[in-house]
Amino acid sequence: MTEEQKNIPEPPHAGAVRISFVDRYQIHPFLFALIVLLSVFILYQAGGGVLTILFSGSSMFLLNNPGALRWAAVVGQILFILIPTLGFAKLLSISLKDIFVFRLPSAKESTLGLLSLLTLQRVFEVYQSLQDQVPVPSVVREFVEPLKKLLEETIKAVVHANSIPELIFVLFVVAVVPAVIEECLFRGLIQRILDRLLSPIVSAVLAGTIFGLFHLNPFDIVTLVGLGIFLGLLRYRSQSLLLPILAHFLNNAMAVFAVYVGMDNDNLIAAAHIQQSFPVLMFQLVIFGALFALVFMAYLRSTQHVLQPPRSN
Repeated sequence: MTEEQKNIPEPPHAGAVRISFVDRYQIHPFLFALIVLLSVFILYQAGGGVLTILFSGSSMFLLNNPGALRWAAVVGQILFILIPTLGFAKLLSISLKDIFVFRLPSAKESTLGLLSLLTLQRVFEVYQSLQDQVPVPSVVREFVEPLKKLLEETIKAVVHANSIPELIFVLFVVAVVPAVIEECLFRGLIQRILDRLLSPIVSAVLAGTIFGLFHLNPFDIVTLVGLGIFLGLLRYRSQSLLLPILAHFLNNAMAVFAVYVGMDNDNLIAAAHIQQSFPVLMFQLVIFGALFALVFMAYLRSTQHVLQPPRSN
């Protein structure tokens, strides 16, 4: 071999293993998850506020300009949640397919999974009725009630639609966009990060809890955390983001339709609360809780084959 031949660098081995940024620098999964969550939270809160002012022209009287709130929510979620999520996912794995898995669930899996959601929603409704009956000290109530009312009015302003075209746009804003983007962040990236250290069930519970806290709604924290955990379990058992996305969409879409047809009328809700005593609500909670357990157990059985390793020939 000549001297010139010795100086020619060898081509990279065809079987060389590529590793991600996180693996190369051995970044702890909990630290990486914290970096992701803090970055997305700060970007979305700060950037979303700026976008709202840009779309509305003012930070005042936003309740009278729901269009600004809707467009700010859509653009803000894309710019400050989806794009950072994709960027961080690329740091975690060289292939986005390892993070965002879209296996097509069977019809039976999907049906039982969505039926589980519908029964769980009824559990949440009864729980909310029970929560409203809990006595609150007047000092606390005077401080909390204005905040609760403002939050409810803001949500209604975004969700309320006066026509079919507006209803379609509201569904896109409230149901389609959050279902896809939030599931990619929480059930895709965050749950995948936690899977590196924790068991699948524990990571689903933790990611779901973070999902609930991330919404900054103390009045619905229990139901938001419960929904997040449920979606995390769907992600684990289905080994796909498709079913959680569909369930998330259905959950939000049903709320939009409820507002559109007037089922959220405060007088109707108040009347229902008066008619239903605490023991009756507790009885309903047990019944619907048991119904949810039965349907969800059937869903778990329908996904057992998904978790089994393929048989070797």
